Amino acid sequence: MAGQKLPSGPQDLTPEWLTQALREGGAIATSNVTSIDTAVVGEGVGFMGQLAQVKLSYDKAEEGAPQSLIAKLPAAAPENREVATFFRFYEREVRFYEQVAHAIELRTPRRYYSAFDPETGDYVLLLEDLAPARVGDQLAGCSVQQAELCIRELAKFHATWWENPKLGELDWMPSIDDDWQIESAEQSYAESWDPFIERFGHQLSPALRDIAERFGKSIRPLMHKFGARPRTIVHGDYRLDILFFGPPGSNDSLAVIDWQISSRGRGVFDVAYFLAGTLPPSERKAKEQGLLRMYHDILTERGVRGYDFDQCWADYRVSVLFLIVYSVISMGSIDMANERGVELFTTILTRTLAAISDLNAGELLTD
Repeated sequence: MAGQKLPSGPQDLTPEWLTQALREGGAIATSNVTSIDTAVVGEGVGFMGQLAQVKLSYDKAEEGAPQSLIAKLPAAAPENREVATFFRFYEREVRFYEQVAHAIELRTPRRYYSAFDPETGDYVLLLEDLAPARVGDQLAGCSVQQAELCIRELAKFHATWWENPKLGELDWMPSIDDDWQIESAEQSYAESWDPFIERFGHQLSPALRDIAERFGKSIRPLMHKFGARPRTIVHGDYRLDILFFGPPGSNDSLAVIDWQISSRGRGVFDVAYFLAGTLPPSERKAKEQGLLRMYHDILTERGVRGYDFDQCWADYRVSVLFLIVYSVISMGSIDMANERGVELFTTILTRTLAAISDLNAGELLTD
């Protein structure tokens, strides 16, 4: 589809364009899309892009032709699109589906078509609709069995890419400790601090507020630590809202979406992000060592060497501490009219602060 302008939103999707895209991507060969029914999904939840479910009708039956798909498109809000372009979110996700997704055990939606324009920053992804699998709910949490499944599948994925020579070929995927990433995190944290405290400071105990105030000076050394070897692919946003659960025992019992902020670094960050932000504090406290041991055991079973459990546990504690960055930046800049977003980040903050306290992670600050 060289030379054609990419759609900028769901309103630009047409039967003609979809026919060409699906044909180029190999999803259809001879049929034509005759009509579509487009519904925007995820409003108020997905901040960095537009998401639409597209149901398709064809002029004739063709085996394997998708009856429904998910279209991912750039953010409508200019400020969100600017952020996504600066951090290369769209390029990262397109390249992930093109170069990584087909070669891993971890289930991801099938890619029907993808395109990225480096000149304009436009992108489009046409992906498998994972229904009837059900997406998780970060606010509701999950069962211990589901948590085990999520950590088990994550460990398999991390083991596949653990110090894999092919990591160096993914030049579009940044390392967590790239200078521009560190500088952006430091600047965003500083800019978000005052609005964060104004809106949510009452939720911090004096001790936790002291940790958060001092944390800005620790961003650089901690990010250098996360970017140091051993490295793997880090999802970066591994939480229930982007995980799809299928029928128990099925081969498709877990699928993972949203690879926009994937990077190269210490894999245990994903474990900390999931456990600290997902499980109620009492449950997380009771289960986290066992779940982390399961994660480490799977790494070892799959050939990871030179990374003992003590190091894994130490990295886990540092990762939990680093989650302050996510909370301060997200909650310091969120639109307070977005009720679901506010509730989501408030819940994650409450759980994260409990984890930092339980693990005495504040003692790991470098100042």
